Amino acid sequence: MFLTDPVLRRIAADTNDVLPEHLWRHDTATPEPIGDLARILHTTARDFTDSTTSLDEALARVGTLATAARQAMAARADLHIAAYQQTLADALVAHERHAVLGAALFTCYRAWRNHRPIVDGDERYLLLRRCDPSRGVATLRRTDPHTWQVTPDAEAATAFDIPYPDRVVGEVTETDHGWTPTAYIARPHQAPLATVYPLPVRGELASACRSLLRWWHLRHSDAWRNRTPTQLTPTELAHLTS
Repeated sequence: MFLTDPVLRRIAADTNDVLPEHLWRHDTATPEPIGDLARILHTTARDFTDSTTSLDEALARVGTLATAARQAMAARADLHIAAYQQTLADALVAHERHAVLGAALFTCYRAWRNHRPIVDGDERYLLLRRCDPSRGVATLRRTDPHTWQVTPDAEAATAFDIPYPDRVVGEVTETDHGWTPTAYIARPHQAPLATVYPLPVRGELASACRSLLRWWHLRHSDAWRNRTPTQLTPTELAHLTS
């Protein structure tokens, strides 16, 4: 899974930027203003990570308390929970601190990002659903000036219910009419398999990538019935391109 770090996951949710690591750490030794911003962002990121852990632990205690309460109700039709007020109060305090740090993280990241452009080069990372890390990340690798191979991470494979995590599922090509997805499966450093499936042109890159994953979900379902994309029903095509 790509976005396992809570800081990178929150940045992706707030800004749609998918970073492979804490890139600002490379600027923390710089004496210029960009270094000041990077150091502030680094400190805020560490505090946010600690807050994530604290909030998770506080919510776990609430969960344990709730389970004990339900068991007591089932056993005795009565409810008496020691220290429940303090447990709930601790969770609320942890949540409030986390919310404040989340806003601070966004502000610090934006300030640093405004002075530090990120160049994708021949590899880039894309949320398959804008500002929604739960739908996973696609890694795009350039094969020619207008074409990128698409590899979903494990979270994307799970979200779209396909059996191909961390494996090329096709490519998207930029044309004058939009992005043309072509579905195929290829192993690392190997050419595509013989069967390829041209899919409808999409106006947006993430939508074209989603089409690839939706096609493979359909291709491995009972509804496929050995059809090609041109033989799908209007409803299936609408779902494929949603």
